[in-house]
Amino acid sequence: MRSDNLRTFFIGLGIVAVQIVLMRHLQILGGESDLVLLYILWLCKHKTKTECLLFAAMLGFLQDAITDLWGLHMFSKALLVFILYGYLNHITQSRLIFWQVFLVILMAAFIHNVIFYGVSMFSELYASGYVGSSLIIVSTIFTAVVGSFLQLVREDI
Repeated sequence: MRSDNLRTFFIGLGIVAVQIVLMRHLQILGGESDLVLLYILWLCKHKTKTECLLFAAMLGFLQDAITDLWGLHMFSKALLVFILYGYLNHITQSRLIFWQVFLVILMAAFIHNVIFYGVSMFSELYASGYVGSSLIIVSTIFTAVVGSFLQLVREDI
């Protein structure tokens, strides 16, 4: 394994830890922001499709293992990368302004949350319809707002 991939994995491990320890407790109307998803979207700009799929699966698996949702995050994040990698890699060749970043993250988070909720319906994980609407609507908007804010405050690398 190359050292930059190892570094990327350890950064992802730290982001999973922040997601589990901090972001699970920062909820708005039952929805939480998904930092791991934002990191995976950022990886799509800098890595190949195979590397992004592997990182999405590994980080999703770690997130599943800690939250006891075996396979839901892993499947939804890997499928999202599989579906959107070409689009995300193509649009990130140019510099996007704030509202474009917001819409791209909103679209990706919506697709991720629909996949996540759809798979969780097969396992009958959530018994309430409120959880679905909170996950799909509130978490999507919260993730897009946090991702757009991070885009604003980041340094150009």
